[in-house]
Amino acid sequence: MIRRVLTGGEMSKLPKYGIEAQKIRALLVSYGLKYDFCCFYVGEFRAGCAFLGGLNGRFVLSENGKCDRGELAEFLTFSGFSEIFCSENAGKELAALLPCCTQRVNVMRFEGNAVPYDIETEPPLDNVYTVLKTAFDIEYEPWYLDMSHKIRHGVSAFRALNDSVLAIQHNINGEALLSQVATTPEMRRKGNARRLISAVCSELSDSDVYVICEDALLEFYRRLGFRRAEVAYSLFRE
Repeated sequence: MIRRVLTGGEMSKLPKYGIEAQKIRALLVSYGLKYDFCCFYVGEFRAGCAFLGGLNGRFVLSENGKCDRGELAEFLTFSGFSEIFCSENAGKELAALLPCCTQRVNVMRFEGNAVPYDIETEPPLDNVYTVLKTAFDIEYEPWYLDMSHKIRHGVSAFRALNDSVLAIQHNINGEALLSQVATTPEMRRKGNARRLISAVCSELSDSDVYVICEDALLEFYRRLGFRRAEVAYSLFRE
């Protein structure tokens, strides 16, 4: 049975570690349980539990033990998902049960030698967006509302260096996730993104630092000292 989470204690069995679990925790810290557009669910099965965090139809699935993927697929279909981020095993099974297309992504962990640089630690969000929109198809208002909310709650932060930017999406239980790495076209191929990533990895040296990337960026991150830790799936509603 899958039910909506109404109290924080219902999330007590959420795994302490793992990219999916920390994504859910980041949402929980940022938005809590009071918004209908950001909801959390727990499914209790005979051999395990499933946890779901959803923001405007974009879900993250974390599992603790063996879960009924058929019931999860029915619930997600009923919920009107637009995207699901989950483990490789869950992604493969859910893809066969849902009306969706799939994207296999790489979870990369930093294992190199980080070098500190003098970087901007609180770049204005409007400046960050100006850089990001040169690399990503993102709408200003939903992006700004989400990221400013997460920054106010101490979950996320941005760093910048010479027209390169990146987001520290979260740093929870010693696991940090970097995302939204971008450089303006005229400043690319000058090493700024590399120096920025190195500086942030140095800043986060007490944590394991991860990025999630497609196959096309594998070699870029390998050159920076990242190694593939696991594979995850993103499922997109058809």
